[in-house]
Amino acid sequence: AVGEPALTTTQPLAGDSDVTPKAIDSRAGEDTPVPDPQLHDITVADALTTGRPIMIVVSTPTFCVSRFCGPITDSVQELADRYGDKMRFIHLEVWQDFAANQLNPSAAEWIAPTANIQGGEPWVFVVDSDGIIVERFDNVASESELEAAVEAVLAGSDG
Repeated sequence: AVGEPALTTTQPLAGDSDVTPKAIDSRAGEDTPVPDPQLHDITVADALTTGRPIMIVVSTPTFCVSRFCGPITDSVQELADRYGDKMRFIHLEVWQDFAANQLNPSAAEWIAPTANIQGGEPWVFVVDSDGIIVERFDNVASESELEAAVEAVLAGSDG
């Protein structure tokens, strides 16, 4: 929740041989690389040690019931392209195995047990440079709202 410390999640990253690429990003596959490598190159736990703000999107672009996951994940990647030198941007895939209805443990830390998975996704969290959640978006957020949140957290950061 807003005002609470961010969770020190250690999610698998792109190229991790212990998980299938689809568990990193539902758009990936055995022959399709994980898209948006910038969103999958650092754990939340490690990002928290950098002293930079973080935007975390918890989404499943392929299996999203609301159909907002892909566009919001794309918006977060576009923000990463513009602001990646000032803050970190991270994607957590909702499903470890969609067919088996098995959540990714890293995503579950952020969204369960209080979230309604069906129709509730995606979620975006903004964490300040002190590691405190300062903004949370559930289901729908426009690119301009996300960018305003980035601008606000950067304005309040020490660097």
